[in-house]
Amino acid sequence: TSARARAMLRGAIAMAAPNVRTSFQAGRGANPPLVVLVHGLESFSGTWDAVRARCASPDGPHRDAAPAILALDLRGHGLTPLGDEDDFSPATLAADVVACARAHMTPGAGRDTFTIVGHSMGSRVALRAAADFPESVDHVVVEDMDCSIRAAPKFDHDALRRCVLTAPTREQVIANLAAAMPDVMTRERCEGYAARGRIIDTSGSSADAAPEWTSLVNPLGYALAYERVLAVDDAALAVKQIERFAAMRRPAPTVHLWRAPYEEKTTCARKDGLGGVEWILKRDGSSEWFVRDCVFEGAEHSVHNTRTEAFTDAMVALVVDGTDAPARL
Repeated sequence: TSARARAMLRGAIAMAAPNVRTSFQAGRGANPPLVVLVHGLESFSGTWDAVRARCASPDGPHRDAAPAILALDLRGHGLTPLGDEDDFSPATLAADVVACARAHMTPGAGRDTFTIVGHSMGSRVALRAAADFPESVDHVVVEDMDCSIRAAPKFDHDALRRCVLTAPTREQVIANLAAAMPDVMTRERCEGYAARGRIIDTSGSSADAAPEWTSLVNPLGYALAYERVLAVDDAALAVKQIERFAAMRRPAPTVHLWRAPYEEKTTCARKDGLGGVEWILKRDGSSEWFVRDCVFEGAEHSVHNTRTEAFTDAMVALVVDGTDAPARL
């Protein structure tokens, strides 16, 4: 059937070795499980550094048992090239994630599934991965995001394609970004990128190396992610697809919403409307499958960076012990 052919094609894509920049951290304990961390819009794998550090700390609470962690840069983000614009879609990004995860799993170790934690836009990629590869994903954590369609700004794609991400000075990189997308990437916003390590020194290590600075935020990658991941209903369709798997008694990954409170002004987890949190939580009664919901008190949109200890501990409990987070943390 055409559906089976599409599934086989997705599987072939996920077996390919994508040109995706990854960072792997070994776990602790006997045969540790794998968790894959997927960043959001305007971000890269470094956003997870504090989570990884807590798991790796020799004096921390997870010194005896911690999951293996794989953080990656999605296409057009961080140090991963954009590739073919026509290939940029939730399904392709999801297949990249699964291919990277499979490449870091130990054959014959008795584990053939992993958990995906996605922040903001990255959670929509995570949901698509779970829907397309349900036999590989056991849990999906949706960090501070819903499934509602976002209205995308109008982008000048030609200007974005001309944007040079590398320059001899950080100031020139900031100027390039601001010129390419003046309505979104204001100078103040771009200076924030630099302050948060998203414009980095990529000069060579030799004494005579020419100075070079590189933006880890790609304006064209930003635009495509907004238009093709956030401004579509794919995440909502993925949730319904996973629920149908459960009704058919097929592998159905568990979905967890980990979010900031509704009253937090930076939250991207909208409560109401089609695709909102309440819509996600509402089930059709066809199975006992349901979505878990956890509110992190005092957290902002980046829950993992504003409630790092609680977020990391909940992640380890879920991945290592199979313990769901409570309704409030």
